[in-house]
Amino acid sequence: MNAVSLQAGDELSTVVLKAWDVTDGADGHPFSVAQMKVQRAFQERHPNVVLEPSTGLQIPGRGADTTTLMQIAGDVAPAALYVNFRQSDTYIRSRFLYPLDEYIEKTAGTRIHDGHLMSHTEYVARLKEGPGYEAEFGNRMAPQIWDVIRRECPYGRECPYVARWGGTPAEEHRHIWALPQSQLVIALFYRRDLFAEADLPDRVPENLEEMLAWARKLHNPKENVYGININISAPGWSSLSILYSSGARVVEQDPDGNWTCAFNSPEAVDAYHFVARMFLEPFENDHGKFTGVVNVGDQDSAIRFGMWFSYIDQKAFAQFDPNVISFGPIPADARGNRGSEFNAQMTGIYAGYEDDIELRDATWEWMLFRGGPESQVIFARSYVESGLGRLVQPELLERAGYPEFIPEVPRGWSEAAAAALENGIPEPYGRNCQMVYRYLDQGIDQIRTDSEVSRLILEGDEPAARQRIQEILDRRVLMANDKMLNVVSENVRKFRARVAAAVTMAILIIFVVVFRIVFRAFSENVLRSEADKARGEWQFGRYKTAYLILIPALASIALWSYWPLMRGTTMAFQNYNVRGFSTWVGLDNFGAVLFSSEFWHSMLVSVYYTLMFMTFGFVAPIILALLLAEVPRGKILFRTIFYLPAMLAGVVVIFLFKGFYSEYGLINQILNMGVNAINGLFGTEIAHFTQRWLEVPGTALLCCMLPTIWAGMGPGCLIYLAALKGIPDDLYEAADLDGANTFKKVWHITIPSLRALIAINFIGAAIGCMQSGSSFILAMTGGGPYSPYGATEVIGLHIFWEAFMYLRFGIATAMAWILGAMLIGFTVLQLKRLSRMEFRAAGGL
Repeated sequence: MNAVSLQAGDELSTVVLKAWDVTDGADGHPFSVAQMKVQRAFQERHPNVVLEPSTGLQIPGRGADTTTLMQIAGDVAPAALYVNFRQSDTYIRSRFLYPLDEYIEKTAGTRIHDGHLMSHTEYVARLKEGPGYEAEFGNRMAPQIWDVIRRECPYGRECPYVARWGGTPAEEHRHIWALPQSQLVIALFYRRDLFAEADLPDRVPENLEEMLAWARKLHNPKENVYGININISAPGWSSLSILYSSGARVVEQDPDGNWTCAFNSPEAVDAYHFVARMFLEPFENDHGKFTGVVNVGDQDSAIRFGMWFSYIDQKAFAQFDPNVISFGPIPADARGNRGSEFNAQMTGIYAGYEDDIELRDATWEWMLFRGGPESQVIFARSYVESGLGRLVQPELLERAGYPEFIPEVPRGWSEAAAAALENGIPEPYGRNCQMVYRYLDQGIDQIRTDSEVSRLILEGDEPAARQRIQEILDRRVLMANDKMLNVVSENVRKFRARVAAAVTMAILIIFVVVFRIVFRAFSENVLRSEADKARGEWQFGRYKTAYLILIPALASIALWSYWPLMRGTTMAFQNYNVRGFSTWVGLDNFGAVLFSSEFWHSMLVSVYYTLMFMTFGFVAPIILALLLAEVPRGKILFRTIFYLPAMLAGVVVIFLFKGFYSEYGLINQILNMGVNAINGLFGTEIAHFTQRWLEVPGTALLCCMLPTIWAGMGPGCLIYLAALKGIPDDLYEAADLDGANTFKKVWHITIPSLRALIAINFIGAAIGCMQSGSSFILAMTGGGPYSPYGATEVIGLHIFWEAFMYLRFGIATAMAWILGAMLIGFTVLQLKRLSRMEFRAAGGL
């Protein structure tokens, strides 16, 4: 936790300030070196403030979108939070942020009474009257930023900040919630060397059609050269500038302030038809015949892209050689429209520390200094000292006193940045937009993998292809509005509530009946004699030592299992907020879950996953154990070989199998060996396999399951090997005398002897499969491919998305309870079997 302590003899208390943008400089990157210099300069001015990097609970590989939430949930949140456009509304409504009005007005040198009631135009005009505004905020506050940072207050008339500042209470009012640190705009980058080799002009294309034509001329996969890069793991963001240039928007806000998704407009269809052509349209150039100009395989350092979209900022551009790489404005569409994503790195003060005035003030000072004019000059000087002056914006070089380096800056930087800023459209920042790219990604994923879209584009039937794309986008928008924005009618909401009430009551009855059955089953089997019954059921005096030994285990189970279970029961009926502002919503969460087509699809995917695993994965360790038990020599060697996969880290297994499933992976190599043999023997011309198996809806789930079987087969077989040792040898000797073959001995002796162990493991494995599988699938496919639902999005992964991507903990908990009610039958069956079993020591009676 952040701490404030008074040092002996000091006039100022020492403030330990954790912030997301504090670095330790260990990576040696020029940006990190410059950041360290900024931090040292800040601490020279504020010697009582100790800057520390933000550390805490994180979800590996998921970035800042989930890191901040996990830190808040773990009570280790930094005082200076990272806030992006997509998360901003959610953070404000969740009351994670402290309003900055008072700080900004004080820094600008003005005091605006009841500024929270003013419009943006009026409020900004009043701020600019302050003598300090231009110096501190002139370069930070682009016109587009105000709609993002100054938003509706979630507290309404009861706003504690208005009361604290002596303002007029109002149900509808606005505050400033975040401070931009650096403005980012998207530009089109290109490789000058590849353009020169293809005899293309040293500039970006003027329009989208010219961009596609140039990409086709550059495309040469045989040499690892691809025309354009659309990041296959984030196609929604990678193609957002194409959407904006086509005149479309991702979300729109009506006059009443309600947000709706809009990426199914005619302009959006134009944009995504163009994107589909980039993926699917066949063409021919000097290097051969190809389909699409986008690399959809794994990203590789050996791959060179002719063009790609990226942010204009110092950190990103410092990774490239300006002699090889250049950039320019986003190409226009056929109507001459040009649009690019406008974004900004922003920070906010975590509201959980609002009562710690010293920490809050120190956080503001750091936020103000971090992106302020002095910090920018320090950055510029650090880059110049590192020999990277050509990578600094000309205006900043001028302010830092290095005008001599301006001629070395890549030509067109200022013009491209100005054009991008002029045409910049803010990244989606509406209600729950932290996961809007998920729906865009799924839509593009479905468009590029849809067989009908592929056929229509191949045939050149543009109207039919557009119609099919419209159908896909319409479905995605309906799902996003329901799932992300909760846009449903009042009648539908009431009907869902009635159904939810009936289902909730059924779940409650099921649990009561089940616990009664389990209790009676164990009670009947515990008291086995009249003597035991005469002594009583608990017999504390006789078994006091056993009870004492059980206390730590029971306490641990109660703390880590039953308390979260009870806590989760209340969360299922709440709109849960990790800061404590939870509100009761009754049965709305259950209603939303029961009528969620994505939930039932994920449940069905989990059933398929379980059936496949029980068919292949559950049987595999048993067969392997039987085979290893019969190996006459090298038992230790073979057991070690089969156990070794379990020793590999999960990430190693994931990347190993993802390589197998890729376009040029081991699977296709083996298949192509057969193709080559057939072509050589019979003179045929069968095409080679280039299938990306994780992108095929019919094979993706099986491909995700195979690594778990491969890695878990060895440890599983050891359990059965141990059980096989307990089977008396005289049974096999008697069978040999009777002339039984190996199959009959296995079927009539081995399997019956292992029946109890198999039965227990079978039920446990079935329950585990329904609840698991998420970790491997998350890393391998993320739940995709989508057509329209995730072909590999098992229920555990779906619940994870709900809880940590959408921040809908109440709905996620309701899903878990419904899943638990459906699995309770398996649990009862397992417990009843255990209650009837007798376990004896070897050789015992």
